[in-house]
Amino acid sequence: MDITPQPYTFTTADCQRIEAWGYSFDNNEDLITFMQTGYPNFNLAALLSVVEELFPPTTALTIRRLIRFNNSTMELLIHMQNTFTDAADALVFKRVFDHTQEGISVKHEYCVVPTAHQQQGLIKRVFQESLQQYINMGLKTIMVHAGLTAGGYAWARHGFVAIDPQEVDIILEGARKRLISSDFEFVEEIYNSYYNRNPSGTEFPMILWARLPFMKEVLAGSDWHGVVNLQNPEQFRNFKDYVFRT
Repeated sequence: MDITPQPYTFTTADCQRIEAWGYSFDNNEDLITFMQTGYPNFNLAALLSVVEELFPPTTALTIRRLIRFNNSTMELLIHMQNTFTDAADALVFKRVFDHTQEGISVKHEYCVVPTAHQQQGLIKRVFQESLQQYINMGLKTIMVHAGLTAGGYAWARHGFVAIDPQEVDIILEGARKRLISSDFEFVEEIYNSYYNRNPSGTEFPMILWARLPFMKEVLAGSDWHGVVNLQNPEQFRNFKDYVFRT
């Protein structure tokens, strides 16, 4: 599926829609200026409309919503969270956008729905709209901490590459301890193939491990930091293919 950039101008009507959903933020004029200058073509209301359609019906608990923006640092925070006390009931959507020397980036800090509503494709639909908006604004990188939501396997399948070789080493040793030797040989071969060519590499292709059925449990309990560079054709393709896979 091709995704083409769509121009958009953030307006007062967008602020009103976002406020109607219950998000709190500073005054409208500041947000309008901030979005138009810092994140042009980002249709924030379109993204939040998908979030609001899919996520609130998964919980009966009170939901708190916040948008915070900083005109000095150009950081933009979007945060939705219910008042859970049990992790099985947690609903959390948190993303932090920022400007770096390389371009606009986003941290996918949390995207969790209650256990009873997982595996229903809800998060994938949010990712589909997210990717459209990322392309619109020319965003460069998506960053994750896979261990925060026990998503080591999921993020690997999404095409995120591991940026810290030491974290990859820990996963490799975990696989060595848990897998039979014939299976581990495939895992180690992928590791050696990459690091022999890139001794200090910061783009280890976790997706290659995720494609090995016996690595699912190893990766599910792993903790690593990852990134997708949307301007890298292979990383973009892997991420897009997973997000739109039926």
